[in-house]
Amino acid sequence: MDFRSSGSDDSEYHKKPVEQPTDALAEPGPDWPVAKKLWGLAWELHWIGFGVLFGLLAIHSLFALVLVKHRKGFGRKPLFIAINSLLLTFGATRAVYLLLDPYESRENGVEDPKWLTLLLFGIAYPCLTSSFSLIHLAFLEVTKMKIGPSKLQNIKFLCGVIVIHFIIVFTAETSSSIKPELDTLLIVCQSFFILWGLLLSGSFIYSGCKVINRVENVHEQLNAIEKNVRQRNKKQKSSTTKVAKITLFTSFLGIAVCGLHLYSMIGVYGMYSTVVHPSPWPWLAFQSSFRLVELAMACTIAYSVMQPEGVKTRNATITTGRMNMSVRVTPLCNTGQIIQVSS
Repeated sequence: MDFRSSGSDDSEYHKKPVEQPTDALAEPGPDWPVAKKLWGLAWELHWIGFGVLFGLLAIHSLFALVLVKHRKGFGRKPLFIAINSLLLTFGATRAVYLLLDPYESRENGVEDPKWLTLLLFGIAYPCLTSSFSLIHLAFLEVTKMKIGPSKLQNIKFLCGVIVIHFIIVFTAETSSSIKPELDTLLIVCQSFFILWGLLLSGSFIYSGCKVINRVENVHEQLNAIEKNVRQRNKKQKSSTTKVAKITLFTSFLGIAVCGLHLYSMIGVYGMYSTVVHPSPWPWLAFQSSFRLVELAMACTIAYSVMQPEGVKTRNATITTGRMNMSVRVTPLCNTGQIIQVSS
């Protein structure tokens, strides 16, 4: 079949997106027959590769839940279960979406109901932000610090926001698929995700930097008392700062996800764009970048929640041989007294 019979060749299609007023599509997508011919193997690598990777993330979270009794993870057990359950849902829905009918391309001859396609795609976002908010809570609980807005450290408040987010997504995705004139609900849904995600990321960056600075200050004071302490506490210090740095990286990924989401909402790929069929290669590059950042963010959360607690709530006792002194350290407490020395 000659895909150029419509009067425009592939090179022209690649350079300039097709524009025309239409209400046929909620969001613009490429002209699939032409686009698949241009992409070749790149398209297969995208939907199969990301589908498998998201599936592996779901399997990892499932194993973490199955072996929860033997866990050595980060934070309290209920938070550990909740975070892995959210990551399981996130990975599973993304995998099904990509492997069953990626971007409604009818790749496998499967035509999902519109409401199911939108729900499979949209439900992943509250899973991502919810797991992010809970790992932030676990992080602050383990380090015994009160940083940033107190509401973000209140489990009841976070659970309320999480439930509201899921309700908004479910209502917006199903309603807009049944009645296209209600597609403004999708804007509300996407705006909620962006604002909530940016708030969490900013708070996480602030608290992560505070934790790293506090740990550094504690160990500098320890080293001033006893030089040998440097080696004895190196493992605890590296474990604490490791989790803090991982979560900082997760926060920057969260900002990137919000930025990409904002661009997808107001840019050429948004539902109110006049572009019906965007250029194939830029579209694929954007979607690949989006999926990659989502996957990286979810993987860093999964990695963080599996880390052993580097900061213990009990005091660590270090004995100096020469002076026979006991130094009790509470590195990250709220009292403001970081080091206590008693003879």
